[in-house]
Amino acid sequence: MSPTSYRTAPPRNTVHMPGLIIQIASVVNSYYKPACCNAILSCKQGKSSGVFSLCIDRLPRMVFFAMIRHCLSSVTLVFPRDSMRLYQRYLTKEFLQIFTLSLLALLSIYLLLEFFGSLDDFIENHVGPFIIIVYLFNQLPFYASQFIPLSLLLATMLTLGSMGQNNELVAFRACGFTLRQLSLPLIIVGICAALLTFAMTEYLVPATFARAKHIKTVIIKQKKEKKLFNLQNVWYTGQDYIYHFKELIPEEDTIRGATIYQLDEQSCLIRRVDAEKIVYQHGIWTGFAVNSRTFSYHEGRSDLQEFNRQQQVSLAISEQPKDFLIPQKAVEEMNFRELQHYIDKVKNIGIDVTEYEVQRYHKLFFPLACPIMVLLGIPFSLGGRRSGGTARGIGLSLVIGFSFWFILSFSLALGKGGVMSPAPAALLPHLLYGVAGLGLIQRKK
Repeated sequence: MSPTSYRTAPPRNTVHMPGLIIQIASVVNSYYKPACCNAILSCKQGKSSGVFSLCIDRLPRMVFFAMIRHCLSSVTLVFPRDSMRLYQRYLTKEFLQIFTLSLLALLSIYLLLEFFGSLDDFIENHVGPFIIIVYLFNQLPFYASQFIPLSLLLATMLTLGSMGQNNELVAFRACGFTLRQLSLPLIIVGICAALLTFAMTEYLVPATFARAKHIKTVIIKQKKEKKLFNLQNVWYTGQDYIYHFKELIPEEDTIRGATIYQLDEQSCLIRRVDAEKIVYQHGIWTGFAVNSRTFSYHEGRSDLQEFNRQQQVSLAISEQPKDFLIPQKAVEEMNFRELQHYIDKVKNIGIDVTEYEVQRYHKLFFPLACPIMVLLGIPFSLGGRRSGGTARGIGLSLVIGFSFWFILSFSLALGKGGVMSPAPAALLPHLLYGVAGLGLIQRKK
């Protein structure tokens, strides 16, 4: 080959082969310095005929062909936009395949554990296979939303780990791709998975979780489902009154042992009504055996101004019976807006809502675990050929995943106990692991 044969600019849609060989040899110079020096010298002298055999003899065959395949994905050595799209499609495809397999594997393990854990109840209560399938099927959306972050971590570790084992990452870096460019498709998938997780917990999980809970309680265990939060010794704060009821009877729209406190704008008691029983009929509350006391205040002292006793009287209560009945629902049975409304309603009966506040923020921040798991998986998966391979990736994924869940559960417990505020308790573990992931990626650069 004459020197002038490669001085001429190559056609637009061809690859400058001698320049490509120089680039490959330069990248692996630190590993195969004598062979690379000879290859570069031969190419500069225009002797490219023996370079291929030299590279193949010296370099592992898989490394060489991986470099050639990825370098030839661009039509020029400038790496146009089409090559960027090609590597993104390649990474995303490999990542989604492993993510899907990981998620299915985790769900399969759960199904087996749930089936054998409830097998005694199935046999004892003669539950048919159709009911068992429906019960397990309705459990899947909730556990899928919980397993998505761990599946993303597994997919990240196994995808990049296998590419590192096959030296495909070396080939990517040889073609000029940075770690940020290689990580971007995976992070985008993590963000999309976070949106999917939030959508599932908002629109799919509440209905299926409630149905599975009903099937397990009523059909499988054959117990009566408790639908109301509390029916005895109920406190309720209304718009103008504070109520205390000894017992609620929802079937009869009746309340026994009712005490109604009326406060003024300074929160001073101005009236108290005690009734043996109040009944709701035709949109009107009727009290029986009613004692009414009216108080007045002078110079900071209260005096009984009036006392009345009536056997039956209509009461000006704006609330309906359903307002005093708080349904007992698990957090998983409600979406974010329903949970907020439930918290406001539970506050009115004097129940501590700290636990529900923590769960509300946890429901909001939990999808952040998806991109965070991807960020954590990227630096830990960038090991060498002798770093352990698939077994190492699975092991590290389980360690990182379970450590995250342990710290998250501990932080939520601190929030429910009042040691931390609800929002920081739900957000702090995500911040810690997110900052750790970004820091480790920065060090890898």
